[in-house]
Amino acid sequence: MRQLLFFVFTIVLASFFYGCAYKVMKADEFLEQNELAKAKKRIDKAVEKDADSPATQFMLAKYYSHPVWSYDAVDSAHLYIQYVNDTFPKLNADVTEKLAKKGLDSTAISKQGLIIDSLAFEKATSINTEEAYNYYLNHYQHLTFEENAIELRNVVAYEDAISQNTTQAVSEFFRKYPDAPQAQKARNVFETLYYEKKTQNQQLINYKEYLEERPETEYAEEAAYELLKLLSAGANAREYEQFISQYGEFKASQMAKSIVHGLNYKEQIPVLITHKKDGLYYFFDLNSKRLSPFQYKAVNPDSCAFIMRPFILANEKNSTQAYLKNGQRIFDSAINSIEYLASGFFKIGTNRLKQNLIHYSLNEQLQQVSLDFKFLDKFHYAKKSQEGWHLMSILDEPILRQPVDSIWKEGDVFFFKKGNDMAVASILDFKKMAKDDLKSLSFLYDDYEWLDDQYLRLYSNDFETILDHQAQVIFPVEKARFDFFGDFWIKEKQGEITVLDKNKNSLFEEGLNDYQYGSGVLALQKDSLWSVFSNGLEGFPRFQYDSIRIFNSWLTFAVKDSVEYLLFQSGEKIALSKEDKYRLLKNYNVAFSDVTDQIRFVEIANEGGYFQLLNGFGRKIKEGQKLDISVLTPGLIQIHTDKRKQLIDSAGAVIEIEDAEAFGAFKDGLIPILNDKKFGALIVDSLKLIPAHSQSKLEVFLKDSLYVFEEENLVGISDVSANILLEADFQSIEFFNDSTAIVEEEGEIGILNIYQNNYLHEGIATWEKVIVEEQKYFILRKEGGYGVVNQLGEEVIPFIFNELTAYQSKNEFFWLAERRLSEINYIVIAYFDKDGKVLFKEGLNFDDYLETACD
Repeated sequence: MRQLLFFVFTIVLASFFYGCAYKVMKADEFLEQNELAKAKKRIDKAVEKDADSPATQFMLAKYYSHPVWSYDAVDSAHLYIQYVNDTFPKLNADVTEKLAKKGLDSTAISKQGLIIDSLAFEKATSINTEEAYNYYLNHYQHLTFEENAIELRNVVAYEDAISQNTTQAVSEFFRKYPDAPQAQKARNVFETLYYEKKTQNQQLINYKEYLEERPETEYAEEAAYELLKLLSAGANAREYEQFISQYGEFKASQMAKSIVHGLNYKEQIPVLITHKKDGLYYFFDLNSKRLSPFQYKAVNPDSCAFIMRPFILANEKNSTQAYLKNGQRIFDSAINSIEYLASGFFKIGTNRLKQNLIHYSLNEQLQQVSLDFKFLDKFHYAKKSQEGWHLMSILDEPILRQPVDSIWKEGDVFFFKKGNDMAVASILDFKKMAKDDLKSLSFLYDDYEWLDDQYLRLYSNDFETILDHQAQVIFPVEKARFDFFGDFWIKEKQGEITVLDKNKNSLFEEGLNDYQYGSGVLALQKDSLWSVFSNGLEGFPRFQYDSIRIFNSWLTFAVKDSVEYLLFQSGEKIALSKEDKYRLLKNYNVAFSDVTDQIRFVEIANEGGYFQLLNGFGRKIKEGQKLDISVLTPGLIQIHTDKRKQLIDSAGAVIEIEDAEAFGAFKDGLIPILNDKKFGALIVDSLKLIPAHSQSKLEVFLKDSLYVFEEENLVGISDVSANILLEADFQSIEFFNDSTAIVEEEGEIGILNIYQNNYLHEGIATWEKVIVEEQKYFILRKEGGYGVVNQLGEEVIPFIFNELTAYQSKNEFFWLAERRLSEINYIVIAYFDKDGKVLFKEGLNFDDYLETACD
C-alpha cells in the first residue's frame, strides 16, 4: 500500500512539474520573437507556482541575458544559470528526459552559460578596470575569455599602478600578479621609484642606506658611484681604500682602485729606451727588462734614446698622437700638447681652446673638458671656466659654491683669492654630506705669512688670525701681533707684550714692554730693564739689564749700570772691564759649514795685549800675553805665542806635539802638521799623531789606516806609523778598495794590489767610478774598448765597446753599451743589468742608429 502511494505521488509530482516546465518553457518562444513582456508574464506565473524549478530559473537566466538588455543584467542571468547548473544534475531521469523534450538539457544550460560568460566579459571590457576584470575572473565559471581578461586586467592594473607613481602601488601590482608580462617592468619601475625617493635629497647617508638595503638592484651601481663621488671631496688614500674594502662588488670600487693606483703613477711607469730598425721604433722596458710588443713609425724621445716622460709621442699622418707606455692610445684625435699633471691624469690640448683631462685608466667617467686644469694635491684639482676657478675632487665633485680668481695650496692649507681678498680652508672643510653641501668662503684676509712652517699668520688690515698647518684656528681674528718661537708665543697688543705657552696660557706677569729673541734665547723688557732666558723659560724673570744683544744660543751681551757682561747659556756671567775687547772666534773651513754653531769660543783682550780664551761654557781655557788664537775644529784651537805653536782642546788641555812648525786646515779627519819641512798629521777623532814623513800634506787612502804620501814628486802609501807599504814610485794613487789602488806609473794606468804589488788590470786609458747601492763599479777603457769591473776588480762587462754608460732607473741599474762595426756600417747596441747579464742586444744600420743617438 505504501509503495502504491509513493508511486502515485511521484506520478502526480512529475505531471505537475512537467506541466509547469512546459508552460514556462513556452516563454522561450516569446524571447525569440523579442516579445519580452509576454515572456516575462509567463515566467512570473511560473515563479509564483514554483520559483525553484530548474525550468523557471533557466528561463530567468535566458530572459536576463537577452540581447535587449545587453550586459546590464548579466549578473542576474549568471545567478540563475548557476542555480540551474547546481540543481539540474539532481533531477531524476524521467524529469530530465521530459525537460529535454522541451529544450532544457545540459547542452542548453552550457550554451546559455557561454552566452552569459560572453556578456560578462563584454561588461568587464566596457568598464575596463582591474576590479571589473577580476570580478569576471573570480565569479564566472566558463571563462571563455580568461586569457583575454587576464591580459587586459594586467594592462589596466599596470597602467593604474604606474599612474599613481608610488612604490606602494607598483609593488602591489607585481605582488598580486607576479606572472604578468608587466611584472618585471613593474619591478623595474619600483626600483626606479624607490631609488629616486630614497636618494631624492642626494645625501651621503641616503646612498649608504640604499646600498645596505638593496645591494643587488640595477641602481646599486649608480648609488655606489654617487657615494664614491661624495666621499671623494676631502678624501685621502685611506678613505678610498676603505671604500674598496666595503664596496668591492661594485664597479665604483674598480674606479677607486684606479685612483689609488694612479696616486703614484709617475713613479711606477717604466723608462723606455727606443731604437729604430727597418723603419719602426722599438721600445725596451727597463721595468720588465723586455722589449715592448708595440712599435711606431715616428717617435719623439725626450732625452736621446730615452722616453722618461709618462707617455710616448708618435707622429702619424702629419699629426701628433699620445700613447701610454703600454701602447694604449691616450686620446682619440691629434693633440697639440700633453702634460702629465698628477695622480695618473694627463692634460691634453687640441686645436680647440679647451683642455682635456684624461686618466691613465682611460675610464670615461674620469674624463673632463674645461678651459684649464691645475692639480693642487693628489686628490683635488682646480678647473677653470669662463666664471673663474672651481675646486673639484679628483672625481670632479664640486666643492665650492662660487668660483674664485685663483686657487693654490701650501702645505695642508688651501688658499683662495677673489679680487684682493683671500680665504683659506683645510681638506677637512671639503667633506660633503650631500650633493648641495657646497662650501661658502669668507674672504677676510689680504696677506699671509708662515711662522716656523707650523702656523699661518693671516693679515686683515691691522688684524691678525693664527691658524695651524691644517687651517684650524689657534688665535681668532684680533687687533694684535703674534710671533711663534718654537715653544711659546709672543703677543703684542696695544704696546703690551704677553708670553704664552702652546696652550695659550700666560707664562709671565703682564705689563711687558718689549722683547728680543734669537737662537733660542728670549729677552724681556719691563720698565726699561731687561731679563734674559738663555736656557728655556723656567723660573721668574729678573729685570736687571739696561740693554742686551743676543749673539747666538750660547752667548748674550748685556749692560748693567754701565758694566758690560757676557752671559753664557751655562749660567756663567763674565764681567768685562772698560778696556776689554771681545770677539767670537770663527772657522771658515767649508768642512764645518754645517756645524758652525758648535764652534763656541770667545777671545777677550785688553789694551795691554793680554788675552783670555773662554769656551762655550764661559770657562777660561787659556790666557797669556799676545796670543794668536785660531780655531781649527769645534774642539781644537791653535795657540801661537813667541814663535811657539800649540794645540789645545776645548777644555784647555794641551795636545803634546813636539817641534810643530805649523798646523794646516782640517781635511778628511786630519790636521796637517809641518815638522822640519815634512808633513805628518793629527787624526782628530783619536788624537793620534802620524809622524812627519811626506813632502806634501798627507791624503787619506783608507780612513784611520793608510795614507798617500809624497816623496820627490812621486806618491806612495804609508800607515799611521809612517811605515812604507808602497814605495813612492807613482804619479798618482786613487782608492779602488781596501787592498787595491788605481795607480799611474810611468804614464801607464793600472789597478794594483798594494799588498802584493801586482797588477789586476793594466793598459787602462781612462777610468770612471760608479756607485750603485753602496757598491762600486769602474768603467775602464782599454785598447779593445770600454768595459766594467766591480770593486773586487772582476770583469763585469767585456772591454769591447766603443761607448758604455751607466744608467739608473728607479731602483734598477743598467749598463748601456754600443759597439761599432764601421767596415760594414753596423752598430750593435746592448743593455746589461748591474751584474753584467745581457738583457737585450740588437744590430742596427748606422742611419737607423743616428735617429736616437745623442749629439
